[in-house]
Amino acid sequence: MPDIFTTRRQVLMAALESTYGVDAAPQHTNSFQAVRIMEPFALDLTQEIVDVTGGNLSRGTGRPVGTVRPAGITFKTYVHGLDSGSYTSNRKPPIGDLLRSCGFFETFTAAGANGPTYSYDFASDVGSDLSITIVAHVDGFEHRMVGCRGNVNLVYGAAKPVVAEFTMRGQLTTEAATARTTAVVLPTQIPPRWVGSGTFFVESLASNVENLNFNTNNTVFEQRASNASSGSGIIAVILTARQPGGSFDPEMTTPTSYDWFGIWRSSSGGVMRLQTGTGQGNRFTLIASQTVYRNGGWGDKEGMAIFNAEYQAAERNGNDEGRLSFD
Repeated sequence: MPDIFTTRRQVLMAALESTYGVDAAPQHTNSFQAVRIMEPFALDLTQEIVDVTGGNLSRGTGRPVGTVRPAGITFKTYVHGLDSGSYTSNRKPPIGDLLRSCGFFETFTAAGANGPTYSYDFASDVGSDLSITIVAHVDGFEHRMVGCRGNVNLVYGAAKPVVAEFTMRGQLTTEAATARTTAVVLPTQIPPRWVGSGTFFVESLASNVENLNFNTNNTVFEQRASNASSGSGIIAVILTARQPGGSFDPEMTTPTSYDWFGIWRSSSGGVMRLQTGTGQGNRFTLIASQTVYRNGGWGDKEGMAIFNAEYQAAERNGNDEGRLSFD
């Protein structure tokens, strides 16, 4: 019988690098290094080529030469907390290191307002951005990427778990058959649902919202150089800029309750707050301190009037567009 590869037999591993571009050797048996993906990940593996034409009295072409090998991966995972207990300096949110590779820096507060808390804020300097090693295992064959950085899009849906969709770019190092026979250690916590009182506020309005997303919108630059340490031809992946934001679909209100059109036209900034979960150790909150509507207008949801809001999470005092807290 011929060899058969199945897309469902996947394992995704990621580990924070202590030195940029040096393989952190993530293991599928290490806590939180195996990522609990929702669906098969999507690899983006390409290779640019230089065509060889002419020179041999032929109308055809010679064997092309492979050059730069851009590489990336997109995957989805649920956002949740610990399997049990509270956070400590050694017990972190499962997606914490993934967030740090998307331009966030991490702060642990042992005595936060709601107990031990991990906070993720936007980093101010390119030099402080961290990176991860990603190993994508497909039914016995692996692709390894180092120096990975990218974007995360947090997708909220009414009464549903929050989804974190990561789009990462990195330096491709090795591709080879690899056997992994021991059990994969994945988080087992059931992700909290975005439902209940206090889940969404814009300013003081507890608006009825069904769908919302928050994207880091980092500009990802793959730096090409002849002295790249890997055969990929890429020396580093750098986050050069960002413009976080997204969209949501609040039900329309009277201007006396909240003037959606007036606030949009005035480019006024307001605080947006989203809370998911209520139990300690499995609760997280997103706060954007200056949400500015970039576009808007009337929308329809089966006869219900809504406001189609596209927003930007703008800075208030510099590098404070948003914060994601786990407590």
